Amino acid sequence: MKPQTLTPPACPPEFPEVAAVCMPVHLRPLPGGPGDQLSYAPLPLHREFSQLEQDLAAAPQFRKIPLRTLLKERRGSLRVILLGDSHYYACQAAFYLSALARLWDARQARSKEGDDFWDMAELDAYFPADEKQGPNLKDALLVIAPQLLDPELSEGTASGAAQPHLPKQGALDADELSVSAVLVSCIDSPPPTRQVVQGMNAVGKESDGRQTDRFLALRPEQVDLELLEELRFHQGFHVVRLGRPDQAYLRRFLQVMAQELMMPISSSVDLDQVIARVRRYRGSAFSEQDLEALLMWAVQRQAAPPLQLKDLQFHPYRLEARGWDTLERMVGLGPVKAALRRMLAASALDARRRQAGSPAAPACRNLAFSGPPGTGKSVTARLVAHILREEGCGTGRFVEAGREQLIGPYLGQTSHMVAKLFRQAKGGVLFIDEAGALLDRTGQDSYAAEAVNALVRHMELEPETMVIFATYPEEMKELLSANPGLSSRVAQVLDFESYDDGQLWDILQVLAGQNGYTLPAQAREICLDFFATLHRQKGEQFGNGREARRLFQAAVEELALRTLHSTTAGESLTAEDLETAARRLLEQEIITPPSPIGF
Repeated sequence: MKPQTLTPPACPPEFPEVAAVCMPVHLRPLPGGPGDQLSYAPLPLHREFSQLEQDLAAAPQFRKIPLRTLLKERRGSLRVILLGDSHYYACQAAFYLSALARLWDARQARSKEGDDFWDMAELDAYFPADEKQGPNLKDALLVIAPQLLDPELSEGTASGAAQPHLPKQGALDADELSVSAVLVSCIDSPPPTRQVVQGMNAVGKESDGRQTDRFLALRPEQVDLELLEELRFHQGFHVVRLGRPDQAYLRRFLQVMAQELMMPISSSVDLDQVIARVRRYRGSAFSEQDLEALLMWAVQRQAAPPLQLKDLQFHPYRLEARGWDTLERMVGLGPVKAALRRMLAASALDARRRQAGSPAAPACRNLAFSGPPGTGKSVTARLVAHILREEGCGTGRFVEAGREQLIGPYLGQTSHMVAKLFRQAKGGVLFIDEAGALLDRTGQDSYAAEAVNALVRHMELEPETMVIFATYPEEMKELLSANPGLSSRVAQVLDFESYDDGQLWDILQVLAGQNGYTLPAQAREICLDFFATLHRQKGEQFGNGREARRLFQAAVEELALRTLHSTTAGESLTAEDLETAARRLLEQEIITPPSPIGF
């Protein structure tokens, strides 16, 4: 007697069944371990080999996988290097390939034993393991972060300070578990070391006479040819390339998932519009799982089938002030605004082209902000991250770093600190303030040289993260001329010019309006006189926009002192408040000489 196969419910006649798609992969945290670094997914062994093969063949992201070649040319277990740019699709490829290898072996065994042969592993898949007793990893894909196999890849770990250790699952050590397949994905991590490869080969042991399948996922630029050839020649690894799903596939996926949830989509819905909106919302993190989540939102809202366009709209949270508007309202910076408009518009166009399935090669978007202090370089960099997020071509992350965040206490640690910053800023903006501190003027500052080299390397490997350097004009010229690799990876140098007295007055007006204060009629004359005098006193040390902020804050302090015992809220600055504040600040500049940098 043959085991019955499970078949999905038939689709209603008004919503005919669509072509095959790959089922989504839902990783579960392994009990007792860090869920973001150690997870698993039960393999779909209850399905027929032909069904899974059809799914894999229908997915454009797996079109270059030679399935039959992989299965026939194995050295016992399946060993594959997956080259791609998506951690999720690497997990999905390993999930399908391992399941197909298991079912292929079972089919081969049946053909030898006869029709009455029962494959117990396949039968076990009909009856899920009791999660209270722990997951049944002998029928699952185990996904391990490379940091667990090589502690030196972890943030802040000193060289040689720790040994690799996998967290325990219940009373069992993870490297003693019987597991069907192991995937180590370095796509969102640093390139693999030999210790990572050794750890991958050590995890899991033979189960039911079958060796563990092993997968290593890399971005193409992470490939070490010497290590690659060693894995191919000595360990029998095959290399396959992964792609991305096209728009037609995503439409099919959305329809199939809707049917499986018994929530079919109306034929009047523009699926391309639905997918484009989700892409725009999720940015570089988008995968087909986001489409599944969109349908789950419709289920939670108890939408009635067939789903309409309004049921498939997720409205992201929007800040009150849009980035473009805020940038336009900034005082001055005309040439800077014009250059940023062109560059950010090009980034948005590339994002739309990728959403539509058109080719869009990664463009160099790194910038250098050159200018004296107080000219809005930091504020502009934050706005760039905000605008990229609004346009669907960035995560919105903004990480600011100086020399102390870039350079470690000893040689070798700096590269780890730089890698950590890139992970924190992934898909957003990494802002290197006071970049002149990375200059090696004596030729003996090996720490600064290591930091610059690490930045250059990650700028090449992670083009989705924009790096913005900021420092004074002369230091910027010296920094870029000292390192040709750095200058070639900076798309444009934007000059932030000093504000004139009239623009500083405009900045003070903006500050007063934003904080709900009114200014007296004489304010303009008082402020212009203050800025002109302070400019003469400080010369090159003049703080530009910071001086406007200092004057405003000092005037508010005078207002607070004057209304200390008043029962009403002080909202009107007087001419006397401004004059007293200006006089106090000018006297401080005469009495207190400028301090050396760093003290």
